[in-house]
Amino acid sequence: MGISSVTTDAKKVILDQFKKDIDSSGTNYYIGLSGADSALDGLHDQINLRNELHFMKQVSGNSFVVETYEWTTGTVYNAYDDNDSTQEQFYVVNSQNEVFLCVETAKNSFGVAQGSTIEPTASLATTFDSSRRSFSTSDGYVWRYLYKATNVQVSRFKSTTYLPVPKFTGALTTSEEIELKSLRDNSRAGEILGIAIDSGGTGYTNAPRIDIEGNGTGASFTATISNGKVVKITLDSDANASARLLTGSGYDYAKVTPSGGDAVLRPIISPKKGVNFDPISTLRSDKLMIQTTVQDDENEQIPLADPVNDFKQIALIRNPLQYDSTGLYTGFAGNTMHYFTVSGGSGTFTADEIFETPAQVKGKTYWHDTSNNRLYYVQNDSTGFGEFAASQTITSTTTSTAKVIDAINNPTIDRYSGDIMYINNLDDAISRTSTQTEDFRIVIDLGNE
Repeated sequence: MGISSVTTDAKKVILDQFKKDIDSSGTNYYIGLSGADSALDGLHDQINLRNELHFMKQVSGNSFVVETYEWTTGTVYNAYDDNDSTQEQFYVVNSQNEVFLCVETAKNSFGVAQGSTIEPTASLATTFDSSRRSFSTSDGYVWRYLYKATNVQVSRFKSTTYLPVPKFTGALTTSEEIELKSLRDNSRAGEILGIAIDSGGTGYTNAPRIDIEGNGTGASFTATISNGKVVKITLDSDANASARLLTGSGYDYAKVTPSGGDAVLRPIISPKKGVNFDPISTLRSDKLMIQTTVQDDENEQIPLADPVNDFKQIALIRNPLQYDSTGLYTGFAGNTMHYFTVSGGSGTFTADEIFETPAQVKGKTYWHDTSNNRLYYVQNDSTGFGEFAASQTITSTTTSTAKVIDAINNPTIDRYSGDIMYINNLDDAISRTSTQTEDFRIVIDLGNE
């Protein structure tokens, strides 16, 4: 069988449809926490996850993301190359959360790449060219301004690992969205952003002229030679238009030929609708981040183990149902565990402690809420799934703790309902306490082959 590949466009379509489903008013996505520890090899692992599901919290938001490359002085950044889908560090985010595509890497007269020393900013882009096309900085780099991440995007989706990429929706409620529309409206299709030197050739005594043949117009570049080779090609500028860089437009295809010599040069053409039309495509995002925050007990909507309990799995669940109902659950958070109202006896059950009835029906403690006389519990393959009844006495299998079941209470969410869309099996269990807030960020990554 020959080599095959799922393209970036295909991945974007898949993630775009996923995002639309999450954003739809007809679907409800939740992040669930489970105490199970499974290998994630099959359907039975999903059942194990459900058996020990503690609670769910509604997803707060989602965003396309890419790897974060913070601009730092002295770092060499790679010029965008349309022939390298695995390229890294071909864009940066600056200290103001503004994002730029690297159009041209600075090189010395010998063709050696130099580190960037001038931080690109949107104000520099505007000063250089009011339409914010490619602009140069005094360190020899050429950049293209793409967008500024909003405060909400930064707080929810930005980290040292991931950077949010906005999807144009037509909403114009923030200055960043208005700017994104303006950049999109002014995007120029078919620019030649640069010329790649696949081979520098030999025997050059003078820099060759760069001839471009294609169906677009206006692109212009200058070559530099060293030791008989072409070592650098830079964008020309238009002296009659505020030194605007000449990337041209309208190129669906092009061929680059040096005037003489045997150098092999290749045009680097922008995405079809232009660099600024869709930053998701330009930055080749193949990841969608889904985010929510769990704060304490979510106004008593979820059981919060005190002093501590832990979870080992995180799941993304689509359209769970209300318990004992065919209706979708739509609350912002909800409990997925049965719990006993208990009385009498002695002692307090601790997290993960196994208890049983005289008939040896077993359960595993999630939390013994002594303030409200509640015992939240789960059952799994190890405990079995026998049924409890009111008036039964439950006793720890390891200590003298014992209580009487006064009533069995139902959860708010049916743990065995909904579609499990994603599971993350944690390397180490994470503990929750009564004053704890967790920021959960799930990344659906289609980039791995």
